[in-house]
Amino acid sequence: QNPSYHAPGVYRLCRDYMASHDDRYGSSSSEGDRFESKWETLIETSYKMLGTTQCPSTGLVPNWAQVFEEGQRLRAQTGFSGSGTPGAEFGAEASRTIWRVVVDFLLYPSEAGPAAEFLHPVARHLEKKETAGRWASSLDVDRACLVETIHPGWQVNMFMAAPTFASLVCPSADLQGRRQQELLDSAGRLVARNRIRDYYSGSWLAISTMTLNGDLAQAAANAKIGQAARSRPSPVKLIS
Repeated sequence: QNPSYHAPGVYRLCRDYMASHDDRYGSSSSEGDRFESKWETLIETSYKMLGTTQCPSTGLVPNWAQVFEEGQRLRAQTGFSGSGTPGAEFGAEASRTIWRVVVDFLLYPSEAGPAAEFLHPVARHLEKKETAGRWASSLDVDRACLVETIHPGWQVNMFMAAPTFASLVCPSADLQGRRQQELLDSAGRLVARNRIRDYYSGSWLAISTMTLNGDLAQAAANAKIGQAARSRPSPVKLIS
């Protein structure tokens, strides 16, 4: 499996859309309600898969992993690739996993427990890699985990840095608010220094900009997605 193919925030959107519009577009006015439990199962199993492939000490996931069900538990291993990217690398595919989870956190803060749990170790890892506005050229590798290598130049390739930096919009229990704000500002400055010159990195520049500056969260609020928890205060101020 490719961890970055899982998008729990989008699954919640699909769940809510079906429940809200089944009377107009469904085969019956209760079709969306009947599918709600299936969407919930998909979300739950996606986080179970993400937790199995994530390294607890670094927060990183591999580009690809084989996942096996063993009773009530999952087991993961690397050793293959589905698209030419090294399976055991935190690379071009693995990095976007983080942003997909961030979407769940921003759109559905009242259901954000699993998203926050996934994002906390990523933010903790990044905290060790920033000093006075400069980002280290390497990320940590824990040999006890699935990730064996890091894509070279993670901090200068925006398809790596931009989605990884997105983890910082989730207030981390492991960081003081002031320090996390410093990291968020530093990440924002690095992203802002780059220009869109190609498709893939350029796309991530645009996506991460609207994530880091609060536009994505504001769009969710305007659309009244996850509105019930919008009043919850955050110790982290999104960059402007």
